[in-house]
Amino acid sequence: MIYPAETATLKDGNTCTIRSAASEDAARMLQYMHIMLGETRFLLRAPEEFNYTEEAEAAILAGRASDPRTLMLLAEKDGQIVACADVHSHGAKSRTWHRADLGMSVRKDYWHLGIGSALMERLIAFARAHDFEQIELEVVAANRRALNLYVKYGFEVYGTRPHGMKYEDGTYANNYMMVKTL
Repeated sequence: MIYPAETATLKDGNTCTIRSAASEDAARMLQYMHIMLGETRFLLRAPEEFNYTEEAEAAILAGRASDPRTLMLLAEKDGQIVACADVHSHGAKSRTWHRADLGMSVRKDYWHLGIGSALMERLIAFARAHDFEQIELEVVAANRRALNLYVKYGFEVYGTRPHGMKYEDGTYANNYMMVKTL
């Protein structure tokens, strides 16, 4: 789905642009992902595991933009991607058609500015408008910042996955599974 560009005012009074991701964003998206994966252990991949080519990333972005039940948004500031979020169908089978999955990341330099809230509001509105009945996500239990955002928007923990992630140093992180009924 294509979402037209709009300006969002941040908590510090500055603005950012929120819009749909497009295949033309592939190179900047790869750069963004390499930055993000190096900033936090809360994402599923280590930086060295993200090895898409620009062409492969462009194809992924084009597919998401053309899917009427997917919305992938970017937040841009000063020509850089500073956040990315998406909501998409849990599956094409009739028994899961009512479910959506949500994912979000924000660069560390842009935490606490309201970008996550701006993206969340748009994703929830999209899910409602496209007849999803619930949105699901998974979050590392120690990621208090993200957890607080999700709770603020009505997500509830419905389970814990012990040792949901294992890090290179042999330590583990539990994951919370969350759901929001629309």
